[in-house]
Amino acid sequence: MLPVIDQPFPHDLMPIPDHDEHAREDFTVTLKLYASEHLYPYDEIVYEKRAKPKFIKENGREPENCDEVHHLMMDDPFTQFWSGIARNMQESLWDTQGRIAERQLDRIEAEAKKNSAEPIGSLTLDPDFKTPAYIEAVDIHAMPGGYQTTLSEDDVFQGAVYDRGAYYYTKGMVGRHGQGGGTAMVMAVKDLYPDLKPKRILDVGCAIGWSTAPLLHAYPNAEVYGIDIGAAILRYGHARSESLGDKIHYLQMSGDDINFPDGYFDLVVSGGVFHETSNKAAKKMIAEMHRVTSPGGVCMNYDIPYGGAYNLHAQFMLNWDCYYNAEPFWRQWTGWDRTEFMANGGFDQDIVQEWWADRDHHGNFKLFKDPFDDLHTSARGGIGRVHFFGAKKAA
Repeated sequence: MLPVIDQPFPHDLMPIPDHDEHAREDFTVTLKLYASEHLYPYDEIVYEKRAKPKFIKENGREPENCDEVHHLMMDDPFTQFWSGIARNMQESLWDTQGRIAERQLDRIEAEAKKNSAEPIGSLTLDPDFKTPAYIEAVDIHAMPGGYQTTLSEDDVFQGAVYDRGAYYYTKGMVGRHGQGGGTAMVMAVKDLYPDLKPKRILDVGCAIGWSTAPLLHAYPNAEVYGIDIGAAILRYGHARSESLGDKIHYLQMSGDDINFPDGYFDLVVSGGVFHETSNKAAKKMIAEMHRVTSPGGVCMNYDIPYGGAYNLHAQFMLNWDCYYNAEPFWRQWTGWDRTEFMANGGFDQDIVQEWWADRDHHGNFKLFKDPFDDLHTSARGGIGRVHFFGAKKAA
């Protein structure tokens, strides 16, 4: 039986669907769940029983790399069938969320102004901010407008779409408050660095503050900052945090150009950012994160997993989004060894920590020291395991 996905937590700014809108979002998420359980796993069987034998017969050898498997599988009618469904589900999801948010935009903007009138946190926007070209070039994961679009000086539309849409995009795996990833981040930091008592914390690529709030809750005496590139998404995140009583300081800046002094933060984190970042910008970003981390401080990240240990078909499944789901930097990221990536940013390679986490459909995470186990050996489950990687900066 497929799990039942609860609606996200209805805070003051949350877009609320009417009956028909919720029926559409419920249909989409249920179809996503069905595909995950009953379509995608069988692609490996099609590969082993039909596609690979065909390739061997035509070429006198097995496929040698992910590209050959990619072209082979995308010629197969089964893979074409579920790929078409997957792309249409993505477009349907964002279309529904856009309609829900647009219908209530006046109310949401009014709530945002009211909640931000006497703030406990802060919002700092840069009127001269220039969105990096690689971000402007694509609406990431097919969300219309991406993270960057701002329509007016009071606009919160992108944040409203993201708040509800990303919850259903993850099939509820972030939890009703959207804080599952941030809570897992806190688990990893406290498990690996139990003596850390940060005075200042930075969340790079914070979006609307889903992953930022758990950092504040875990370290209530710390000053907590979140940075991202979109004014509308930050404006919504700030108002959302104010409505929930979370004192967070939001700033508009890019992670590859962090406008804070060297060593300013004791804990610097990111969640799901690098796979949406260009090769050049990702290298600059980890170097910037190293720069602003204090000596003896910690930099911790989570993202989609490194795919180097996967079999070729699992690599194809892992990288499908790069080609068909508006994730152009996805494949470069799955090919990067995380310890090497951290070391290139300035961290000591010998002390980089790597962990993995599984999550259920209520945002509950469990940490593991290994990327695979008996239940996670190939495309069925291993791709869903979140990859954590971090290090303490040399004192």
